[in-house]
Amino acid sequence: MGKMDMNRCVHNLYFYKKWFIVFFAVFSTNSHARIKISYAVPAGFAAAEMDIDARYLGTFNGMILPDFISVSRDNGKLTFDEKRYQENNIEEKDILAMQAVFKKFDYSACKEGCDITLEGYRVSLDKLRRTISIRDINSDYVVPATNFGLVHNQSIDLRASSDSYRAMNINGNAWLGLPAQTFGYLSWYASHTERKNQSYRSEGISSWYMQKNFTSSYLRAGKQNSIDYLSGSVSTVLSPSFDQFITVGSQAHLQTKSHKGSLVLYSTAEGNYEIYRGGRMILKRPAVLGRNEIGFADLPGGYYSLEVYLVDRDGRIIKKEIREVNNVTFGGGGNAWSLTAGREMRTRRTMLQASWSRDVRWFYVNSSAISGEHGKWAAEVNITRPSPIGNIQVDPSIGILTGEKKSGGYASLSASSNELGSVTINRYQNNDVSYFYRGKSSTSFSYSYLLKGTLLSYTYQRFSNSEQQQAEVRWNYRPNGLWANFSVGVQKGGYHQSAGNYAVYLNTSWTLNNSQASFRAARSGQQTQLSGDYRNTFEDQYGETTAGTTVSRIDDETSVALYASRAGTRGDVSVNLGHNPFSTNADFNYRGMLAANSQGVALGRYSYSGSAMLLKTPEIPGTHYGFSVEGAPVAGGRRYAVPLQSYADVSFARVTTNSKDMDMNVEVPANIVRAHPGQVYDAEATVQLSLLYNGFMKDVHGEPVAGVITQTGDIVYPNGLFSIVSKTLLSNVTVDAKSGVYRCDLTRPVGNDYSCDPLEIND
Repeated sequence: MGKMDMNRCVHNLYFYKKWFIVFFAVFSTNSHARIKISYAVPAGFAAAEMDIDARYLGTFNGMILPDFISVSRDNGKLTFDEKRYQENNIEEKDILAMQAVFKKFDYSACKEGCDITLEGYRVSLDKLRRTISIRDINSDYVVPATNFGLVHNQSIDLRASSDSYRAMNINGNAWLGLPAQTFGYLSWYASHTERKNQSYRSEGISSWYMQKNFTSSYLRAGKQNSIDYLSGSVSTVLSPSFDQFITVGSQAHLQTKSHKGSLVLYSTAEGNYEIYRGGRMILKRPAVLGRNEIGFADLPGGYYSLEVYLVDRDGRIIKKEIREVNNVTFGGGGNAWSLTAGREMRTRRTMLQASWSRDVRWFYVNSSAISGEHGKWAAEVNITRPSPIGNIQVDPSIGILTGEKKSGGYASLSASSNELGSVTINRYQNNDVSYFYRGKSSTSFSYSYLLKGTLLSYTYQRFSNSEQQQAEVRWNYRPNGLWANFSVGVQKGGYHQSAGNYAVYLNTSWTLNNSQASFRAARSGQQTQLSGDYRNTFEDQYGETTAGTTVSRIDDETSVALYASRAGTRGDVSVNLGHNPFSTNADFNYRGMLAANSQGVALGRYSYSGSAMLLKTPEIPGTHYGFSVEGAPVAGGRRYAVPLQSYADVSFARVTTNSKDMDMNVEVPANIVRAHPGQVYDAEATVQLSLLYNGFMKDVHGEPVAGVITQTGDIVYPNGLFSIVSKTLLSNVTVDAKSGVYRCDLTRPVGNDYSCDPLEIND
């Protein structure tokens, strides 16, 4: 094997080693050893399958443990070096507590990770990141040190057309971090719309409050609009808005849980969905012909009605729907309580609300009660008990509502298994129970079954003023790297306002490498709708760029649009330019975050939690590089704002790289304990680069240059092929060849060819 082949083998080995989940730490021989660790999780690596020799970086009550936690080959339990922990001043009671937890912890039951409570401790295991966190549930929300900080999210949406349509929608939310575990929150909005002779405008502050966190409770006061309730954080349908309020509650109420679900809409025109609640626009999303899906994570928590407008690119309202959203998380993982006193937002009358949740032996219960003036009151209780029945996972919930008007209730059931498929049933009945809750009756049913790679599904929805049914067949086709999926369906309702509206549709998309094409067709009544688009995605070290075009035809009207988007280090931006037989239109959208503390100010991706890391990356002269930290792209030699999860622990930030011409060893020690809202944490990355140069060296006549590279000792083969791995930037190198000495420029390759000029010519 030649030296170049050896270099390539060594490089490939190095390249793949850097993708392992955890680099092995090197400990000094003295007792006070310190961990130096970095990790990355690349797509395609099944880290969870590498369990035999798995080693985990552990934290106990926020403290980094001095040695890895590993898996015992004798009994498959988690274990650690007790002597080493003692030598590094870990208290005996903490060692005994960890041993008691690991004795009952079923490691094999965790597929990719789990979050459970044992022996009075909350254990969070992540097999992908190779981390384990153990925290006393009695002090699960420790009181971390906090300072002044600011995290502000901003979203800007601008739209216009030559047909007298103008629209502006700007909104933002800010978290102000303060000392003593205190923070402030503010949500604001402003919108303006003009359609020919009509004009609409609204602006204001939706919510604001101050909050003080204690070890196990919190105190909050201000103004709270239910529109701003976090998705998945509402456990009962009683979610009133307060113009003035004060709340005291347990910290467990601050644990927001992910809630699966989506709002499925069917569009008859290319344009946008404008979603309103209580007369205020809360969301705007692009609409394509046919099926559109908006995740509940983007909508407020609770059970409520939405006004959904389909608006074309010229600002014309094509359709209006009233849809019910069930964004309530009935299940839970602990005991919680809260008590709120204030004034109701509409009437400013005095109101008192109490909420209580508890995990009892046989089920999980949530309850809430509201008492107001003039005999107005409402109460609710719901119970749920997720449990397996054979191979079927069943998740039932039932709730009872009552108030000064009457009583009502609801029931929900979801069940799934690999053999029988998945079914979901929801029914809300007689829910106009009180002044404080005026819900409407609704019914929904869905069933899906996977038959030999083909997904069969049926959905039925009935609300107070509409009814929809849909049957659909979906399947995938993946020959030789080409990924394609198809869906064919028939639907009744949801396309037009008239009764008895039916539609048949076909959707398909094709993906090859970074290119994707899609085609949609629908036939409803006497109208034929066709739409197709093509887009290409370019991924680099600093983010992702997408560019494409869309062509749609409805009967005899054809529309064309060009669009581009960039998801980068400073936020996400998109632009769209379109033309149809009636007008020309354009829109622009930006979403991002600004974070500031005493060390500086930086922009970054949108943060949903209100916590951020202010990351400084080193500048390496003559080298441009980038990587991702906690899923957010950053570049070298700058300061960036990186979003964090709320109340999360980050000992070492998760780092991934995708550079094709350099290997990077990146470490981001964060040492963040319970990322507090409004806090902007300082961190600095250490970066070691190995630059890769490879290709063919050729002289001015296009002939190969062969010999030995003077600076590195690497061989250039007779056909000019070479490979160099360097720790420093190389602008040019010298090649000692039989015919003479050449200087080769490494800064301006033409394809894979590098040009070489003669310095000395041998006779």
